[in-house]
Amino acid sequence: MKNIFSYTISFLLALMSVSCVQMMDAAGDADIIRPVEVAYKVSINPFSDPDGYTVTSPTEWFNDMSVSFNNFSELVETSVKCDADGIAHASLIPGIYNVTVRCTKEYNGKQYIINGLNQNVSLIHDIAPSQIDESTTISVNPVLGSPLCFREIFYCGAPGYYFRNQFYEIYNNGEETVYLDHLCLAQLHPSNATTNLPEWPAEDGKDKYAYGVTLWQIPGEGHDYPLQPGESVVIAQEANDHTKQITSTGGTGLIDLSHVEWECWTGNPQRVNPEVEDLSYVFWAGSVNTMQWLTSVFGSAFCLYQPGRKLEFNDADYWKEGVTTSAVVGSSGLQYARMPVVDILDAVELIPTMSDMNMKRIPGIIDSGATSVGGTYVGKSVCRKVVDHRADGTPIYQDTNNSTDDFEVMDVPTIRRNGERTPSWSKWAK
Repeated sequence: MKNIFSYTISFLLALMSVSCVQMMDAAGDADIIRPVEVAYKVSINPFSDPDGYTVTSPTEWFNDMSVSFNNFSELVETSVKCDADGIAHASLIPGIYNVTVRCTKEYNGKQYIINGLNQNVSLIHDIAPSQIDESTTISVNPVLGSPLCFREIFYCGAPGYYFRNQFYEIYNNGEETVYLDHLCLAQLHPSNATTNLPEWPAEDGKDKYAYGVTLWQIPGEGHDYPLQPGESVVIAQEANDHTKQITSTGGTGLIDLSHVEWECWTGNPQRVNPEVEDLSYVFWAGSVNTMQWLTSVFGSAFCLYQPGRKLEFNDADYWKEGVTTSAVVGSSGLQYARMPVVDILDAVELIPTMSDMNMKRIPGIIDSGATSVGGTYVGKSVCRKVVDHRADGTPIYQDTNNSTDDFEVMDVPTIRRNGERTPSWSKWAK
């Protein structure tokens, strides 16, 4: 019996040895993933200077300019500098990439923001410089930095599924007075962050327009609403004291919005604050929700759009299909506001989590990144990062047209948290 047992053990050990050898042989035969050597070009388009002249970027702009390759499935980012011809040479794991370029350059004493984004680029083969074509070129349009920017946005709601406390603070981050008259706060399509991104008509071109779902416009005749450097205004979904509103979990709406400059009210008489002026909605894709203007707690995209004139809802003289409106290719024909990116002063992309960059809606020229509080009904906001202060103590915020870098998450939403001033014309100015 002992001999039989010994023979059995020996036989099993022999089988295991053979199996291990076979596994090692199989591992040796497995394909080794070889990096691909990719040449990717940055093309800087001619742009307009402050006097309206079309100029070409200096060749030295390529100095210290980097291109980033983001492989989100592998959580790998590779950044390489461009050569003198604007070509970035990168060694990459084969895969699907978002390719970005972002920097700030100076021309005749003015700062220009350079942002570009090519999404879902397949880089699985070597690409030599002689093989560069449209698919391996990132085309960018320098944009003169705008002093107006979103300073803080609270969009995700408070614990207890309370959502009426959404607000948008707009700040003058520059050194000169800006007039808010006719400025539009626009929510972009798709309203909800999604990987099912729309296809726009080919004649619209690439990254030349952003497309609005809802637009609210600040009134005025041109010089009625000056915003001095260091001043901000607040636009609320509902201008009420939400700290007095008890949520389903016994908490509150976190923030008092009863003393803001404007509210976005669509007609519900039970919710309006008569002490706060209502903005007019001048565009609304589809039917108007007369109960409320609720944006996605998962993350919408917003921009500050300056059409340069007063708009009216359903004004047939202004809203014309294929001119100031456009429909998604293959859709039922529902029209969205068609806004030239040259008239967009700032834009912020909000996504469910920072791993959802493939849900970006905004052209990379006006926001090459995105930001997120990382959840819904968590009572957190996003705020720009302070980089300096003026002599009067008001903050100067980071604004590189890249929300990933420019914003940080705040545990509690707060209006004018860093000493921003209220404009003198505001009803609530002290």
